[in-house]
Amino acid sequence: MILDDIVEMKKIRVAERKKEIPIKELEKQALSKVNDEKESNVTNPFLTALKKEGLSVIGEFKKASPSKGVIVEEFNIKEILNYYTYLGIDVFSILTEEDFFLGCDEYLKEIRKISYIPILRKDFIIDFYQIYEAKVLGANGILLIASVLGENLGKFYKEAKRFNLEPLVEVHNKEELDLALKYDCEIIGINNRDLKTFHVSLDTTKELIQYIPKEKIIIAESGIMSIEDLDMIKKYGADGVLIGELFMRNIDNSEFKTKYKEFRSNK
Repeated sequence: MILDDIVEMKKIRVAERKKEIPIKELEKQALSKVNDEKESNVTNPFLTALKKEGLSVIGEFKKASPSKGVIVEEFNIKEILNYYTYLGIDVFSILTEEDFFLGCDEYLKEIRKISYIPILRKDFIIDFYQIYEAKVLGANGILLIASVLGENLGKFYKEAKRFNLEPLVEVHNKEELDLALKYDCEIIGINNRDLKTFHVSLDTTKELIQYIPKEKIIIAESGIMSIEDLDMIKKYGADGVLIGELFMRNIDNSEFKTKYKEFRSNK
């Protein structure tokens, strides 16, 4: 299965990085950033961005995926940033997984230098080391995948919070959702894509949303391929969406941009 391959490669990548910067040193750097924020009374803007009126939108910087291959040949970070700024995207999701999604940490570092928009580090988190990395890189939130972490989800959630990082906890079925609710996760992402089979259905959001308490922030992820899909997700009751491919394939499409702006204006 692709997910198993991704996780195994991620273990190798993390082990390599630990040789370059030991985990204790990286944790120290991350804690220094937390202390600086406390001294400056800096609050994490991630939750605020997702709690706004209407449907919040997380726009992904997505070059490729295992199922679709390369999506954007000329992957120009600044061009995409300008595009997302024009669209009024609320949160940036930046893929840092190198081998299957062709992401990298440098994308996140570059965007952090030139934008104040909240950033989600989207990767396959399997080690506390990656939480410390996310903080040092300048992320405001991280993705935690229930199917990857299992019962370890609780301790990873707590560790992320310790470093003032907001976790977006991704689930795909009722069992994973129950796990997220068990640990009182605040932001729950419903992935319409099964990470084991890569089958996609928006019905996943429709089915799971009924079991989620109203006070939670619900984000629909994957499979949103049109303005009509966005409208459907909104009617299901989601608070926000995470979109990658739809945006990436329409960077130069003026008709799409107009339709999207019209949709966002009708809160």
